[in-house]
Amino acid sequence: MRLRLKRLWRQKIARGLFLVALLALFWYGLPLFTAKPQLYAHYAQSQAVFAAGGQLLALRPAMDERYRLRLALTDMTPALQQATLLYEDRRFYQHFGLDLPALARAFWQGVVKGGRRQGASTITMQLARLHYGIDSQTVLGKLQQIGLALYLERHFSKDAILEAYLNYAPYGGNIESVAAASLIYFGKTAAELSTAEALALAVIPQNPLQRNPERQNGAAQLEAARARLLQIWQQYYPLTASEQQLLQIPLRFKRRSDLPFTAPHFVQALAVQQPNGQLHSSLDWHLQQQVQQRVDSYLRQQQRLGLRNASVLVVHRPTMQIKAYIGSADFYNREIAGQVDGTAALRSPGSALKPFIYALALQQGHIHPKSLLKDLPQRFGLFSPENFDRRFQGPLTATAALVQSRNVPAVTLQAKLAQPDFYQWLGANGVRLPQDANYYGLALALGGLELSMQQMVRLYAMLGNQGQYRDLQWLASEATTKVAMTQPVSIETKPWTVTANPPQDVVEITSHELKKRVAAENNAGLLPEAAFLTLQMLSSQPLQNARLAALTDSPPVAWKTGTSYAYRDAWTLGLYGDYVVAVWLGNFDGSSNPNLVGRTVAAPLFFSLLPLLGEQQHANQQLFAVSEKLNLRQVALCRQSFQLPNRFCPATELGWVIPGVSPIALSELHRPVPIFRASGLRACYHQPPLTELQVFEFWPSDIAALYQQAGVRLQQPPAYASPCSQLTQSQAKPPQILSPQAGLTYFAQAGRPLALQVRLDGAATQSYWFAGKRFLGAVGANETLFWSASAGEYQLRVQDDLGGSSEITLNVQ
Repeated sequence: MRLRLKRLWRQKIARGLFLVALLALFWYGLPLFTAKPQLYAHYAQSQAVFAAGGQLLALRPAMDERYRLRLALTDMTPALQQATLLYEDRRFYQHFGLDLPALARAFWQGVVKGGRRQGASTITMQLARLHYGIDSQTVLGKLQQIGLALYLERHFSKDAILEAYLNYAPYGGNIESVAAASLIYFGKTAAELSTAEALALAVIPQNPLQRNPERQNGAAQLEAARARLLQIWQQYYPLTASEQQLLQIPLRFKRRSDLPFTAPHFVQALAVQQPNGQLHSSLDWHLQQQVQQRVDSYLRQQQRLGLRNASVLVVHRPTMQIKAYIGSADFYNREIAGQVDGTAALRSPGSALKPFIYALALQQGHIHPKSLLKDLPQRFGLFSPENFDRRFQGPLTATAALVQSRNVPAVTLQAKLAQPDFYQWLGANGVRLPQDANYYGLALALGGLELSMQQMVRLYAMLGNQGQYRDLQWLASEATTKVAMTQPVSIETKPWTVTANPPQDVVEITSHELKKRVAAENNAGLLPEAAFLTLQMLSSQPLQNARLAALTDSPPVAWKTGTSYAYRDAWTLGLYGDYVVAVWLGNFDGSSNPNLVGRTVAAPLFFSLLPLLGEQQHANQQLFAVSEKLNLRQVALCRQSFQLPNRFCPATELGWVIPGVSPIALSELHRPVPIFRASGLRACYHQPPLTELQVFEFWPSDIAALYQQAGVRLQQPPAYASPCSQLTQSQAKPPQILSPQAGLTYFAQAGRPLALQVRLDGAATQSYWFAGKRFLGAVGANETLFWSASAGEYQLRVQDDLGGSSEITLNVQ
């Protein structure tokens, strides 16, 4: 019997010596032949998204369906680190990966004496087991665990090992890492844990199955273990009586089912961009809640109109950071396809893109804010645009045409854009259209395309960001000056002044070479001057609806509405202080609703959101203030023609122009006419004292006809006293062919002749049309001549009765 005991004793001693030798081999030899391990090479993280104020928006599991987040040791409360060391490995900072006294006790008790096995695993050993997936229940597994613990100790600092352990440790169920456990059980980060919460988390990894607070009786067992740790804690960190009572209060644990999912569309969109890790987003949690409540309340009020869905995007314009993001009215509502993200969905913008047509027209020198435009029936090839109200208002300023959203002036301006045209400009500013330019044609001005709310917001932000195109920023830490274009071209012009009565030889301020250079170098973005003038034009929009007027105060708002074809989408977008706000109402299935009109349903919601943005008085002053760096000038304009006033113009008003770009010419509207004093009839020339000069308005023929249709009586000069041998007017403008248009191809169709229309000077009364040398016919001012053209190429020419003429090349197929 004694021999058998001696033999067993020798075997145990041999095992111990073998273990020591093996440890020496690992400690001294292995690190010499192995590279430094990668602790996080296969560390699949969850995604935790936080609002700008630190509130948790969502926590999504990793690809392996585990909640796991990596966190730096400095971002964990010291109490958690201290409690973990007290409970798991008090000599952690003294040993070299193995606690030899603890191993000796465990060896003696479990191997030599054959008693109950005791734990002797250090934090380094536990990290080795967790990181390498070792089964430490077997002798071979235990040896492997010990060797790898030494391996880790030779390559990493103690702080790095402790940090890694807390990032790998199990905390019940599929929850790993202290960062994930803090968020799930207490709804806070590991840096915000109280001492009581830190003690609770410290005891879970030793028995994560039984101490899981989500399991039945798990919270009770966890509290019992925390109480035992608290007794040890008091030995090292003495507590006052009040602190002891506070730490003894049972904790309330949250569950995984309690995790928030705020701003779900925003979280999902961010997950696509950055799929894992802790993301501190730019979203304003409080504003997000307020906007969501306002949308819910508004839709409840408008149920009778069949309005069930809406999307809202609020962006801080100087930084382009997203502050509120409502993808749909209800993410979980299948009836409205609530999981569709309305801010990213492609929809028709209706008239909401018109401001950028006007901005480009300002930039390319086609208009200034008070240029007179014509709102009258026009044909562009086979395209005959109509206004929303099916009416035409005649002559009106560019600002009035924009804020009243007249279709014909917008289409007319789009047809004039070049280098870039509107299609090219959209493509250069993030709107990549799937079809070529011919597919869309001039319908782009009326919303004949699809783009997203995010794209629309980026475009509108340009108006307040000096014409610069910038991407949206999703994270709070991203650079606020990420610009996706070159700086706009600065315009150098010679000093010039304009008086109320300029000299007669002042013809035009526009520099064509300068306009070409500006256009060529600004395919992306806008000139700062054009962006600012467009912003001012939009801010002059009157609040005609009493309800809208009650929802906003004196601070100006630059805003625009849009309604898509067949009433499928209702938009309102605008700039208010430092923010860009976009509102959309409609149905994701594209169904029509006659109540989906931007001005009547989207605008009220838009204006109800503005008070949520806080005081914007100072920001508004900066937004609408004219910077000295802008190449802008206010000049006196004739109140009727909005051109530079000649000495006969009776009244003027100030207007903004871009020197060297804006099409400002000397007004020829008011002209002196010699009248016989005795008879009151018109003379062929001035013969003082028999005649006196009286001033009359000579409107172009098309505008004069519009005034007549509107019932406005224009004062006409009297008839000539006798026929004049020469009816020429030195101030007369040559005729301008309106239809057909140069550059377009027309198709000859039986029974559908071409309409020949011309704009005559106010003094002209007759037009004569020619196709090459062949005379086609003569018509009076503002009358249309119809011509049945056959296929071919023609030099189409028109001449008025004052001797002026113009021609175009016409292609008929």
